[in-house]
Amino acid sequence: MGTRPNAALVARLELRHLRSDLRFLLFAAGVDIDENRGFLERTYQLYLAVIGAVVVALSWAQVLSLVEGARWALGSQPGTVALALLALAPALALALWAVSDLRETPLRLAAPDIAWLARVIRPGALLAVRLVLDLAPVVACGAIGGQLLGVLALAPSPLAWAALLASLMFVARLLALVAGLARSAVSRRRRFVVAVAAGALAVLLAAALALSVPVLVFVLGLVLVPAVLAVGALLVVLALWLAARADMAFVVDDNELYAARRALRFLALANAGAYKEACRRRRLGRRRQVRRTWRFWHGPGAYVSHALVSLARDLPALLGILSWSALVVPGGALLVGLRPDVGVLLVWYLFAVTKLRDPLELAHVFRADCANRLVRPMLPAPTLRLLALDSLPAALVAAVASAIVAGGGAALLSADVLGTVALSWAMLAALVLSAGFDDPRIAARGGASPTVFLAGAASLFAVGLAGLLGTVPALACALLANALLAWLLRD
Repeated sequence: MGTRPNAALVARLELRHLRSDLRFLLFAAGVDIDENRGFLERTYQLYLAVIGAVVVALSWAQVLSLVEGARWALGSQPGTVALALLALAPALALALWAVSDLRETPLRLAAPDIAWLARVIRPGALLAVRLVLDLAPVVACGAIGGQLLGVLALAPSPLAWAALLASLMFVARLLALVAGLARSAVSRRRRFVVAVAAGALAVLLAAALALSVPVLVFVLGLVLVPAVLAVGALLVVLALWLAARADMAFVVDDNELYAARRALRFLALANAGAYKEACRRRRLGRRRQVRRTWRFWHGPGAYVSHALVSLARDLPALLGILSWSALVVPGGALLVGLRPDVGVLLVWYLFAVTKLRDPLELAHVFRADCANRLVRPMLPAPTLRLLALDSLPAALVAAVASAIVAGGGAALLSADVLGTVALSWAMLAALVLSAGFDDPRIAARGGASPTVFLAGAASLFAVGLAGLLGTVPALACALLANALLAWLLRD
């Protein structure tokens, strides 16, 4: 069986997977595209498609309006900010994609594919189809983001910015893909060394990309787009060459976690917290434990040392901590300092509330202690004390990250640096305190007590509402919310 028939077979299977996923998602709208084939059913399906297109068009118009509002809020610096984002977006994406592809092979196989296709399908065919599935949404998202940056910079042609960012994201994805494939194409003894070297090279390329893009845009302009696409074509050839030399046994073994996640993918729509917890437990269960016993400190330090060990064993939880401390919270603090339109703050609040639906990684150790009904009664610590000690390592990491991001952003935008950093710390403290309502002792006291989601959402809403008046009122409101949450958590 040649490579071309292999690729055609994989492509047909992927199309069938996409169609079955679409059929499952359309059940929410009362539509079954396989069973409902009559005239009225097809008319209703067309009606839903038209409604969806109208919603997408109106949403896009609203997004453009929000970007224009942000442009006026930035004053005389929207072009500089847009150019910085044009350079940072592909660099950050390259770093994140490289980490993902080095942790798990980019040659993805579902459980049925492992059982039936692994013996007959060549890795080159898998990659040929995977390139289309991966690069199409990357290019689309890059084009959308580039147009938004063009509108932010008040460029004569936002479509030129769209083409530029789409090509940069295209190359960034291919660079990460090559880094991941290098790990699959070497012998077992060289795999760790190659993975470390590829990761270091990906970080250096991301830094070089962030530093060189503004200069190249200034020097070459739109000529940069075909040059970047030519580099992308060379990377495609290199990726296919590496995939042809991949060890299929290693690819199958490395797909274990991906196959488990794919089997649970629709659980994320109904209960994102349960989905992430199941993936985390599967990942920790597969990891080899080099050291079976840990020495904890004595007294209150036992809680802190336990939290440090948990953070060391579950490093992906650090990404969740950084997503709050380096993205959501500093972004809200910066928006409050810039005094933007109400719609911009509302978009930030809705994003934060959506993220609150997931388990709060800032207090994941405390949440684990409280979730175990056999462990929590044996811990001789009140709620506030246990929360503070369990969350101390994560809180320190979050405080440093938010200070760097919020302080650096405030200095770049000529905002109040100290006020922005203090506001970000106060909001992080409110989120950590809101996690205290996971303690079963709070529910055992009786009476009405808020949930973690309600406490966190109410705190952020109050801070955002006070932020319409400025940084100082928002900081005062955040401190008041912290005092109220601490009072509600008292024993």
